[in-house]
Order: sequence, then C-alpha cells, then structure tokens
Amino acid sequence: MENIIKDFADNCWKDCFDEFKDAAVYLDDGAAECLHWYTGDRTISELSHAGAIAVRELSTSSSPDVAVDGAWKATFIYSSIDPEFYRHTLETIISMNRFEVCTVICAAHSSVLKYRSNYETEPTDSYDILKLDITRWILLRLGKELKDPIVQIIFRPIFTALINENVFVTPPFWGLMPPLNKEELNHYFEAQVDYFVSSMHSMFTNFNMKEDIYFIGNLAENVADKLEKLPEAIERRKRLTRTAGISLIIVDRTLDLCTASSHNTESLLGKILSTLSHLPGHHNDIAVSMTTLCPDEDTISEHHSTYCAPGCLASSDTSMMNLLITNKQKDVLMSLHKLLSEIIIAKESPRTRISTRISVHSLEKLVHKLRDSNNLQLTMQSSKKFQLIIAVIQALKSNKTAQIELMISLEKLILQNLAVSRDSSSILAQLSGIIKTRSTRGLSVENLLGLLVYIYALAGTEIRLPEQQEIQLKNELSEAIYDDAKSYENLISGFNTFPDSQSSKLFGNGEISKERSVQIASAIEENLHKIAGMRKSLQKYRSLMLKPSPQEMAQCVGILQQLLIDLLDPSKPEIPDLQCKTFSRITAGFNLLLKGRTKQHPMDNDCVIIYILGGITAEEIKIVHDLLSSQRSHQRVILAGSRLLRPFDVTNDILLNNINT
Repeated sequence: MENIIKDFADNCWKDCFDEFKDAAVYLDDGAAECLHWYTGDRTISELSHAGAIAVRELSTSSSPDVAVDGAWKATFIYSSIDPEFYRHTLETIISMNRFEVCTVICAAHSSVLKYRSNYETEPTDSYDILKLDITRWILLRLGKELKDPIVQIIFRPIFTALINENVFVTPPFWGLMPPLNKEELNHYFEAQVDYFVSSMHSMFTNFNMKEDIYFIGNLAENVADKLEKLPEAIERRKRLTRTAGISLIIVDRTLDLCTASSHNTESLLGKILSTLSHLPGHHNDIAVSMTTLCPDEDTISEHHSTYCAPGCLASSDTSMMNLLITNKQKDVLMSLHKLLSEIIIAKESPRTRISTRISVHSLEKLVHKLRDSNNLQLTMQSSKKFQLIIAVIQALKSNKTAQIELMISLEKLILQNLAVSRDSSSILAQLSGIIKTRSTRGLSVENLLGLLVYIYALAGTEIRLPEQQEIQLKNELSEAIYDDAKSYENLISGFNTFPDSQSSKLFGNGEISKERSVQIASAIEENLHKIAGMRKSLQKYRSLMLKPSPQEMAQCVGILQQLLIDLLDPSKPEIPDLQCKTFSRITAGFNLLLKGRTKQHPMDNDCVIIYILGGITAEEIKIVHDLLSSQRSHQRVILAGSRLLRPFDVTNDILLNNINT
C-alpha cells in the first residue's frame, strides 16, 4: 500500500526504456508530462542513458525538426485517443525519415483508440490496423530498399504523474472537466470517459485489487457506472473476491468552484501556481526563469533569456514539494534560508556570517552570493534545490502579488457579506461599482469574472441574489467587456499570438460590437446561474459556508474538506451525498455481524483514492494533509485529480467555455 501509485508507474515505464535504445523518441504532450514527473525532471538525461539518439515532440506540424539524420529506429509514445492525430503525425514523421523499425507505445487500450485506416483492411482491432498502416508508410518511403519492416504496438496505461507520495494527477485527462449541463455529458465526454475508465481499470489490475466505487456528481456517476459495468473490470473483480479491497471516490469539480476559484491559500505551492506560467505543453508544472543564476543577469536581453532553460518543480526528492505544500510561508522561508546557509558554510569558511533576518529579499541575497561565487560544480550539484528556491522568490516578488492580495481581501468581504446578509446581500451592487473602477484598482475583467464565480459558487441555491442587482451587474459587465476588448484589440495587433489565453477566450480576435458584448455578458450570467445550481441535488454538502455563531467569522468549507471530515469520523456515519456503485456481499456481511450496519463505507478498506474530475488545488492538498495528520488514521488516503488547478483555470475552462461559439 505504501507506494502503489509509484509501483504502477514503474510497471508502465520500465520496459518502455528498453525500446529507446538506438531510437529517435517522439512523445506527445500528455506522455511527455507523465515522463517529466516520473523522472523528476530528468527526461532527456534518462532517455539518453537508455540509448535514445534524439528526442522530439509529437506535433501536427510538418516541422523539419521531426527528421533525425541517420535514424533507422523510432519509438513513439502516445497518450491521445484522436485517430487523426496518430494518422497525421505518424505518416508525416515516417515520410521525413528512413525508419526500418517502429514501435508505438499507446497509453490508450485498443478498445478505446477506435483507429481506422483510409485503406481497405481485414483486421478489426485498432492496434492491428495501425500496424498495417505504419508498415505501408515505411514501405512507401523506403520502397524496394526494405522488404520486411519491423513494427510493434505496445499498450502501456501511462496516465499518472506523482506530485508527492499521496497526490497524483493525470496529464492525459487534464481537460476532463464536468460540464455545467448534464445533457452535454454523452455528447462531449463519452470518448474521454471511456479512456479514463479503461485507464483506471488498468491501474486496479496492476494493484491486484477489487475497487469499491463511490461518487458525487453527474459526470462522476457516469464514470462510476462505466467502470462498474466494464466487462474486463467485472471479470477482474470476480477473480479477486478474496483479495484486499480499495475504495475509489469520484467527485465532480463543478460541485465546488468556490474553493477552486479562490486565491486565499496558506500553501506556497498555490502562490507559485498562481503567479508563474506553465512549462510549454504542460498543465501542472511551472517554468522558473533561471537567469538569476547567470553572472550577467542584468544585461541579459529578453531575446537571449529564451535560450536559458527554465527550472521547474518536478523532482525525484518530494521533500521540497512537501515543504511548499504543507508549511506556512514563514516556515518555508526559514527552511530554505537554512538550506542555502548550510550550502554556503560547507563551501566557505565556517566563520562566514549568515543573516538571521529572514525574508524573500534575504533569500535572494543568498542566491546571488552563491551565483557570484562562480562555482559551477556547486550550482550543478544543487540545481533542483535552486530551482525550487528561485520559484519561491519569483512568486513572492511577482508583480501579481498586490493584485492577488486585493482579490483575497475581496473574497473575504464576499464571504462575510453573504454569510451575514444572506438574501438581502448587496455584494453584486458593490461588485458593479468595482467593475467601474477596475482600472484604478489594477483589476482586469478576468479578475472580476473570477470573483463572480466565487460569489455564485458560494451562494449556491441557499442564497437568492437580488434580481435588480444582477441586471445592473450584467449591464456594467457588458460595458467593461466592450471597453476592454478595444484595448485588447490594440494590444494583440503587435503580437503573432494571443499574449493571454484567458483574454483570447473572452475577447476572441478583439473585434466585439456592443451587441456582442451584451450577448457575452448574458451567456456569462447564464453560466453563473448554472454554477450556483450545481449542488441543489445534494443534501448534506449543499452549503459551503460555516458560521457557528454570530460572534464568529464565517468560514468557507469546501466539499472535499467536508467529505474527508466525515470519512475520518471514527463512528463512520452515513454520508447521504456519497453514492455507491459496487456492493460487496462479503463486506456487507462482515459489517452486519461486527458493526451492526449493512451499508458499505469507504473507510472499510485500507486504502482510499479520492479523485476530483476537473482538478485539485494546492490548498486542497494542504487541507487533506492537515486533516490526515491530525486524525492519524491507519488508512491510506490518496488525493488525485485531472490536474493542479489555478484560480483563473476555473474562469477560462468553465465560465468562459464555449462563450464565443
């Protein structure tokens, strides 16, 4: 039980490395991100050590980079289920090289890949059809030079990325976010859900365990139902009636967008994710500018800084990540200051004076002291530690800090206002005023949309927001969208690509008429009402606000936190909102005889995986860690999700989703 997720990843990757020897290796984004976390940011060195002669990105573009001189062997790793992506990339890359041996490692099982050829074929299995197509493309490229190319398709369910011992994300499913409309489930999500269910079945097969499936939410129910009825999973459970069980709890992210959209976090990891950009092609790790370690940092131009490889958070040593997740900012700074001080003292005289005043600035001074020593060996030895330390410095010194602090203060105002005033709240009227003065406050329309998500997700259906205030808010919002779109149009005229994906989703190409801005504001209002109604079917977890007495300040308690508190209750109370798909007669009989109850409980098993469809936040990781530490439960609780969420991801991928279609 101790390292089941890591063991699973080991089993997926270990024989893949045998296929890298003498090969040009091509990976798509999902596979590359999984390998990035698996190797602890040592992807290139590990592939090189395994014998790879080149590493390339699987892309739909016909870039000359995909050609590798002298390569006779290729290994492709796909985490996609898009048949066209396979067909286009493989045909293009093979046509630009002289491969005689091709291996394709698929994270998707043949039953969910649904690959079909443009040629007439006899096989019906996706892998067999793909193998025939690859053989044709190789022969088409090499002609009579090669009679029998060697082609193999290997299934390996590569989909996990371990953040630490008890937390993992699933990069291939980063976009698996529950929709706001239940009607959209089958139309938009069936293929991805089937792929996810197949992957989870593969994981439980590797565990050699029978899962008890629980769910909260519409998409979660859809996933649970498919996993319960998957024929291969049914057969596996039949074989494992006498083995240890594991509980899988699936929860829809959209039931609690309040926690996901909040900037208020005690986790320094949350602040890093909110201020630094993602690594290109990644949805979990961030890019840390390492120019601060360059001797001539002040003279490096923006053009030349692009040649300085970024740092990141992924590491084979999870102790630093745990520090960022679980410790308060002051404690993190003290620990990092001590770490840097020890490195300096080890390389210099023991009499070297180290500042006792600890702040982000003193931490930065120590980094500069190490940089100025021009000790390349020391920098290389402590490279990963420096990357994480510099990430902390950049997050705390970011020009976004003042904006985030203002957002946190507004969130606190919203929480207390709604908790006290309830239906008579004037918070929307106040927000309308803030929209008018957003420029002087340093806030964008996107910031204010994030606050609106927070308000409606927090209010739910238990607080009815005044209709007149909603009308006023919609009018102010449409004006703001129209005005900001004109500024945005001027901004992007000097760019080849959109400088900000969130703005591009809201403003499109910048050409928005007044009528269109009204339509967008109305669509946003409609989505906000859907967000408010997401918990209306719940019984116990309908409210996210806790105000024990008039004298105490209100608190926001998210669904994950409420659920875990109930799960850890020694009395194992019934949780009405948590539905169970599988029912073990053996477990039920045991419970009836020894515990006087017939219903299953997730904590009846020694291991529980809580998977949030749509993603988890750094603050939720910290909350789960703190609760488990205080309860000292003997059960293993693993938190997982589609990805690590940032507050603006909620605005971009839920509120503004399909807003311009």
